[in-house]
Amino acid sequence: MGLPAPLMSLFNLLQLGSIGEYEQTIAEIVQGMYYEGYDFIHFCAMSIPTMIIEVVIRLGYAFKRIKEGHSIKESIPFSLNREKHPKLETMLFIGHSSATAINAGKVAFTKNPLDINYPQWLAFAKYSYSQLKWGIIEKPALRDAYVHNKINEELVQILEEIDAGFEEFSKDYLIVME
Repeated sequence: MGLPAPLMSLFNLLQLGSIGEYEQTIAEIVQGMYYEGYDFIHFCAMSIPTMIIEVVIRLGYAFKRIKEGHSIKESIPFSLNREKHPKLETMLFIGHSSATAINAGKVAFTKNPLDINYPQWLAFAKYSYSQLKWGIIEKPALRDAYVHNKINEELVQILEEIDAGFEEFSKDYLIVME
């Protein structure tokens, strides 16, 4: 047994549940996983599919951006700034969601907790939080700002037309009055 996987000790606080045929708590299952070899080395090995998903999606996104005419420097997505790369984080969320669903099916089918791909679940949690925040808070705010700007632009255009019409009317009125 080597170093425990990151954040695994937090699961020892979860002294609840009765999972499986032996009705173990979550903490007991996590301790059993550690004794069976789920340590930091196993965590690193399980990180490989998660890294492959990241690399493949980011490369695909970069190729797409290059094909659209962007420079190579602009196309390589190193950051997760949603304003710079609006679709990238959604693509990563979908990729990690798919891999997590497959892993959940594998764990449910084999009933073996050592099949849990902990790094994949962490990536899924990270992108789920980000996607939820985007969908519930940020996207509606940006949509509202866009709609308000469009309404203001149209209002300014209408007011300018009214002002132009009023100026033309006042010139005609002054000519008639003279």
